[in-house]
Amino acid sequence: MRLFDSVVATLGLSQPFQRLVREVLMLLVIVPGRATFLNLSRHSRYDEKTFRRGFRREVHWAALNVAAIRAVAPAHHAHVLAFDPSFIPKSGKHTPGLGRFWNSCTGRAELGLEIHVLAWVDVTANTAYAIQAALTPPEPARVARTAPRTTGTATQATAKAEDSRVDAYLAHVRRVIPEHGLSALRYLSADGYFGKVKFVDGIQSLGMNVISQLRRDADPRYLYTGPYRGRGRPRRYDGKVDLARRDRFTAVPSPDADRILETAVVYAPRLRCCLRVVVVTHRHTRGRAVLLSTDLALDPVKRYRYYAARFQIEFLFRDSKQFTGLTHSQARQAQALTFHVNASLTAGSLTKLQMMQTRTHPPLPFSMANAARRAFNEHFLQRLLAHLDHGGRLAENSPEYETFCNYGLIQPIAA
Repeated sequence: MRLFDSVVATLGLSQPFQRLVREVLMLLVIVPGRATFLNLSRHSRYDEKTFRRGFRREVHWAALNVAAIRAVAPAHHAHVLAFDPSFIPKSGKHTPGLGRFWNSCTGRAELGLEIHVLAWVDVTANTAYAIQAALTPPEPARVARTAPRTTGTATQATAKAEDSRVDAYLAHVRRVIPEHGLSALRYLSADGYFGKVKFVDGIQSLGMNVISQLRRDADPRYLYTGPYRGRGRPRRYDGKVDLARRDRFTAVPSPDADRILETAVVYAPRLRCCLRVVVVTHRHTRGRAVLLSTDLALDPVKRYRYYAARFQIEFLFRDSKQFTGLTHSQARQAQALTFHVNASLTAGSLTKLQMMQTRTHPPLPFSMANAARRAFNEHFLQRLLAHLDHGGRLAENSPEYETFCNYGLIQPIAA
């Protein structure tokens, strides 16, 4: 965790707590099995209760991650922000934030937790780093679930639930972006769910532009560019957009041989603004995606690349769930849960950044499985060398040999 040591001063933490946070970030990468308080203590000099108390304290994760990213990510690369929620399965009745959230793996809403993550995407390197995560409040889902069964009331309750959830997402973004000067990245990329007027207006109020997918109910219209006839209000629109025909779209060179790009400037009544849309068509399957940007001057090819790079945030979730214990927390305090999810995402991001810092030429592809295995091997060898440096021996019949054989085990096993 050399990178952590170089940027930890930005957090303003006491020295003992700095050491604890460093230990947690290291253990989340190296510990095999579930990243519970008890299992962390089996591989550390800290006690289980120390971890429980430490997870209840506040850490400015965004400051840590932004400082680390700016220290490593090349400034001449293309960078954007990405935002996306992720479902975390969680059982129990007393966990704060527990509710019914959409689980894309199963295609339905399930009981658990949801985190929403703001990430930094290096488009040139085609990778992403976590900035900060927060728990999504469950009240919107409960409002929708407890609504009366009458059609009109249920529809209004669902709309209110969606608005409340978008408010929570916006509150997180509005808190992090201005505080750390992230509006200089200019663009925030999100999936089609966030093509809502409230979210788009909220991001634009921060001085940024949104790159997303056009919703099916957007009902875009062509802008009228003909002459004014001299009577009445000037004509603004020139018919609805037929995405199946696209006779008024302009083809642009595609960076991908399997994709066809076509672009046009249209007006979206539901968003109450003009958009530059790019229709991406697969050359063989004829599958189609319609991308939008609130920046009318942005090059269509860049818009396509920025939105495609947004998917890198999914690999952050995958690596954190598989290797750094994102879904393993057994805490029942909101602060401890927030600490755990942020520490898990930060551990993965710092590992990736540190490998970027020491990469070979040509650079090897990043593998979290390789990084976790090497981190554990290095940690275990350091324990062995520290024992030998103090004059210890490791004969097969010595107590120290048995201690190292049982390192990290739930119950020691006799030879």
